[in-house]
Amino acid sequence: MRMLKAEKLPRHLAVIMDGNGRWAKERMLRRI
Repeated sequence: MRMLKAEKLPRHLAVIMDGNGRWAKERMLRRI
């Protein structure tokens, strides 16, 4: 496995709220 260069890594992450709670509830799972 090769190492990734720091400049190629993303500087931020985005969380998109897309109804995960409803999806999880239907499957008896916890929300993220």
